[in-house]
Amino acid sequence: MRPLRIAIFEDEFLLAHDLKRQIQQYNYEVVSIFRKAEDGLRFFEGIQRQEDLPDIILMDISLAGEMTGIEAARIMVKKYNIALIFLTGMSQMDVFEEAFKTKPHAFLIKPFDIQQALVSIRMAVYQKNLENRLLKYQKELEEKTDGRTKELQESVDGDIP
Repeated sequence: MRPLRIAIFEDEFLLAHDLKRQIQQYNYEVVSIFRKAEDGLRFFEGIQRQEDLPDIILMDISLAGEMTGIEAARIMVKKYNIALIFLTGMSQMDVFEEAFKTKPHAFLIKPFDIQQALVSIRMAVYQKNLENRLLKYQKELEEKTDGRTKELQESVDGDIP
């Protein structure tokens, strides 16, 4: 089984690389670090296969570049099926309210320790797996319901003289 793959969006160079070093000690693979959301979005657009995508994104709310982490998260949540954890040093509730709209799996408030990060990562992946299973079961149920509805309609149509 391959290690959990993580992409880090963080504009503070030292924090990003320290987080990468610590995460990798726990057998997680950090596939990339991005200072700018735009660079990360270009990287993700170049990925051809779903299995090559990271499993989780650690996304700072404030990034270098024009786009915020919230804006990038909004795009990535719609386009890719990846768990999301926000990293932030901000404590303004209006920022949290805006970030909540992207449906993140967790928030890590800076400064955080590696144990907090590891617990949040495990919980986010677990929650994302549950969401994916629920979507799979929902799709199967809809297909069965559609098939049964078609059978019933054909039966009713066949009974009409």
